[in-house]
Amino acid sequence: MTTNEGDDTNIAARCRAEGGLIEVSLGELRQELGYKKLGKWVLVEVAEALNEDKLGYFPEEVLDPQHNTVPRQAQTVWVYENDGGLRAKVIDAVLHPDQHDVQAALEGLAGGHSEMLSPEQKLDRIRELVDQ
Repeated sequence: MTTNEGDDTNIAARCRAEGGLIEVSLGELRQELGYKKLGKWVLVEVAEALNEDKLGYFPEEVLDPQHNTVPRQAQTVWVYENDGGLRAKVIDAVLHPDQHDVQAALEGLAGGHSEMLSPEQKLDRIRELVDQ
């Protein structure tokens, strides 16, 4: 994402510096793109800018102008480094199960032994990764 003049930190750099997962407000994202107000087109531009920086986000509805018809600067999204790592694979599999091999992502999450974990243990492991 392009930063405002004089701003030496951006969301992508901050995300990477903080381990690949951060919570960010729409106000921060809007400001980084240089807009004064939020609107449906700003949401679209934010989503595109995150994608260009190889960052994913969730919940996706927050940056979807068809679902978030009245965006507010205090609303937040989780931004993650979409680097093909285990965390990104699991998040992508959960967000888009029809486009990913969910079973393979969860097996990788469990160290190849997912059949030995209960559903609750799998969820606990996912939470651990997301909180890293």
